[in-house]
Amino acid sequence: MIFVDSKEASKSKSILEMLTNVLGQQVGIKNLEVGDYLLDGAEGMAVIERKTINDLLNSLKPDESGRGRIWSQLDRFSEMDSFEKILIIEGWLGAIRRMTEWNEASVYRVIESIQRYYEVIVVYTPDWKGTGAYVIAKYKSLSEKPEPRDIRLRVSSASMTPEEQALYIVEGLPRVGPSLAKAFLKTYGSVRNVFNALASKPIELLRDEVAKFLGRKPPEVVIRNAKDIIVREVKLED
Repeated sequence: MIFVDSKEASKSKSILEMLTNVLGQQVGIKNLEVGDYLLDGAEGMAVIERKTINDLLNSLKPDESGRGRIWSQLDRFSEMDSFEKILIIEGWLGAIRRMTEWNEASVYRVIESIQRYYEVIVVYTPDWKGTGAYVIAKYKSLSEKPEPRDIRLRVSSASMTPEEQALYIVEGLPRVGPSLAKAFLKTYGSVRNVFNALASKPIELLRDEVAKFLGRKPPEVVIRNAKDIIVREVKLED
């Protein structure tokens, strides 16, 4: 499913129409706390922030906090442990030189810093059609299941402490990153208690309880998927 932020949907109707024409009912609109597009595929999730060249430059201007708006957006991005984080810069970068008084090299350094320090993938598209094409292609890649192979999925280390081993096990749940795994263990005390809670407690109660240590409610879809893997009956082929 692709969720388009309601504000983004109203100002970028052409992209929304393009997504809907290709993916139909797999596209929905909702208020997103972070990003403009949330891609929820069978094999992974991604959150995308889209900025035109003008949007990018405006977001770099200091606001009342003394920082550009983009930095607070990236701070929220960094909290999305179990998501790929993608920044789309849409438009011709030469416009910075031709049509503005911005120092072109400084903008490029900012983009470099975003990629390095926030671990965000930066994708450049020429226009809204390019953006729509990328979002569709990325969603399809997140929905493709790899060919099944009998391989060891994770490699553990004998040198891990018991606490590190516990974190390692909980991080093995789908879309559970280090911060959420730590919050689970702080909330419930042991791996067994984490699994028992996921198996028996309602999703909203789990989100409320974990939020006390995480500092925010974890995404509903992440808790739902973790809960599903705990209670699902598994039948493996020989």
